[in-house]
Amino acid sequence: MHQTLFKGITATLLAVLLAGCSSLPEPQYPPAPLPSHSGEARLHSVWQDHSGYGERWRGYQLLPALQGKYLIAADAQGQVQAFDLTRSGFLRSDLLWSKDLGVGVSSGITLHNTTLYITTQNGDLLALDLNTGNELWRERLSSEALSPAQIHNELLVVHTADGKLTGFQRETGRQLWLHDSLIPALTLRGTATPTVTSLQTFAGFANGKVVAVDNRTGQARWEARVAQPQGRTDIERLVDVNGQPRLAEGQLIANSYQGQTHALDPFTGRSRWSRDLSSYHAPVIHDRKVFVVDEASRIHALDLFSGNSLWMQDALFGRELTEPVLLSGTLVVADFQGYLHLLNPETGELTGRRNFDLDGIRATPVVNEDRLLVHSIRGRLGLFTLKK
Repeated sequence: MHQTLFKGITATLLAVLLAGCSSLPEPQYPPAPLPSHSGEARLHSVWQDHSGYGERWRGYQLLPALQGKYLIAADAQGQVQAFDLTRSGFLRSDLLWSKDLGVGVSSGITLHNTTLYITTQNGDLLALDLNTGNELWRERLSSEALSPAQIHNELLVVHTADGKLTGFQRETGRQLWLHDSLIPALTLRGTATPTVTSLQTFAGFANGKVVAVDNRTGQARWEARVAQPQGRTDIERLVDVNGQPRLAEGQLIANSYQGQTHALDPFTGRSRWSRDLSSYHAPVIHDRKVFVVDEASRIHALDLFSGNSLWMQDALFGRELTEPVLLSGTLVVADFQGYLHLLNPETGELTGRRNFDLDGIRATPVVNEDRLLVHSIRGRLGLFTLKK
């Protein structure tokens, strides 16, 4: 389990625990060796650079942003860089601007039109101008945010590590509403990215529940339990919904760690089907299929409307895979050794592989049109297209 335990441990106690450890425990799922593949699909590198310090050992997933010619990345020490991909050349730098925030970034970057939205490790939410890096506004959050802000029209929603969901006016940063959820004393390190629609926001919490929140008031329209805590210890009772709930064709797909994967009715929260698949990654929906990477890094394809299994790929078992993404009709996952694996979404067959950074990849790759953006733990950035 590559996610780290987050709450309930003070800094002093954590220091004592680290000091007293003579060795690390064995991985829960020993990684499989690199599997063979057909070589049918290949990733072609079109651009590379560095985003400063990267994530390193701090456990953040700092997803960069990609939109048209603009690429923006940040690191765990607070350096934000904006690149103009059309300016690359022997005598022209592609670096548009660089800004030191003075405090580390805590989650992925959200890019909307010409504004960047960034959360920091001291609990601030910032809006920056895309072209200059100038600060437009700043608001204080109730705690650190570990997932990127989400936007629909004029509403910006942030999920913080203390179980609060906050709605802001996108252009001014004015707080519109606050929804609070009780969470257990011990959780995984991470928060589920909310899904914002025109009427309501869907969010998963560390108590094993998914909640639909009214976008006007912040009041819960419904809540559904997708995992039931079991066991005697706090660790055994972890049931975090850590992945973003995904909406497609009238189905809301959500999963939890040490729980299930559910298809919910987005208007009532009633479960239409469930599978005993434990995951801390968001599902991916494509062509009436649901793709889930489970906690042991097995990849599952399920029918969107029945939950029936279509295929399962276990050749990447234990390799601490990222959330899957779809690039030009091909499924892509990254692993703890920095490899990018390509799969056929119809069959689950491994069709290609590319090594990117041996220090590993933890952040979900970003797809924009036919481009794949990868950010490694040590801050290396790579932009790829798919060749078949």
